[in-house]
Amino acid sequence: MTMPEQRVRQNAAEPTFPVPPGTESGRMASLTIERNDDEQIGEIVGRLERRYTREQISSADLDSRVRGFYRDFAAARIRIFVSIFVERLVRRSIETPLPSR
Repeated sequence: MTMPEQRVRQNAAEPTFPVPPGTESGRMASLTIERNDDEQIGEIVGRLERRYTREQISSADLDSRVRGFYRDFAAARIRIFVSIFVERLVRRSIETPLPSR
């Protein structure tokens, strides 16, 4: 097998993803991911608001913590467990207060 034939076979094995017409490459995927992240953040906040009273944590503080921990995972290549990790981290931050100095 010659070099060009090897390249053709390698390229044929790589998956290709269609780009919707009228979008720059990747722009549409980026918008979809951001929208999905906002939906997941909203779901996490909703679950935690049902779990904790306003006396334990305010809605604004809860939203801020969820978004902060979510940002920590912004560069994660595998996104499927991010919402689980974020929810656990926020619960831990609420249930284990920082020691007073």
